[in-house]
Amino acid sequence: MIKTELCPLCTARNSSLLYDGHISLYRCKNCNAVFNASHRPLDYGETYFNEEYRNQYGKSYIEDFTAIYSLAKKRLSRIASLTRHTSGLLDIGAAYGFFLKAALDEGFRDIFGIEISEEGAKYCKHTFGIQVQETNFETYDFSRKFNIITAWYFIEHIYDPRKAFSKIFDALTDEGVFAFSVPSFFGPQFLLHRDEWFQNHPIDHRVNFSPRLIRRFLRTIGFSKIITHPGGIHPQRFFSPAIAQYSFVRSLYARVSTLLSFSDTLEVYAQK
Repeated sequence: MIKTELCPLCTARNSSLLYDGHISLYRCKNCNAVFNASHRPLDYGETYFNEEYRNQYGKSYIEDFTAIYSLAKKRLSRIASLTRHTSGLLDIGAAYGFFLKAALDEGFRDIFGIEISEEGAKYCKHTFGIQVQETNFETYDFSRKFNIITAWYFIEHIYDPRKAFSKIFDALTDEGVFAFSVPSFFGPQFLLHRDEWFQNHPIDHRVNFSPRLIRRFLRTIGFSKIITHPGGIHPQRFFSPAIAQYSFVRSLYARVSTLLSFSDTLEVYAQK
């Protein structure tokens, strides 16, 4: 008998095993999601933002402030293009509050964060004076609605992403905006280096998306306007910078990547 698993997005029990190693990865035959049946949450404490972050990016989370802050400003600009509201913003998984700091500097008011890490929540409150509640999202009880909710690389950590999306949708005001980023299997790593992608897949990541999948899924939740962007554009993963006319190839790749949201990570902006 072929083993199958329940899809955490569409709840269909019709999946095929893609990889069985340190984790078990499946692809849903119904909605096409790639999900981790061996999902296990980590301890998102000080070591997560220091040692583990440094292992992946070569510096600690705090040392990466400039890059994270700059990216936050670009994301806020995209949010501002979808809504007239500049108040009532909640950042889920706020980490050390760098996105909230950028929002404050860009004129957003009534901003708030929730973060499971005690270290992260304290840092944001003490360094930027922005209120961040140390809490687990899955048990957090929304006492109000927000015009804007953000969640940067957070959803993939949740065991039941469908329930999380519905909870966020209910916490938005009418025409409210949900902006978030997630890993994507519609990118060069999954396409060209699949074995490496499997072996390096984090155990605490539950589900991977694609632009088409996320648009279709968010409509089932109730979102209307949905825009996707590539989380990063990396032509060097396809072509060597040493090849002739690399600058032309890089420009062409960037256009295609932008048009198709072809990337190993995905940014999504959805309006209720």
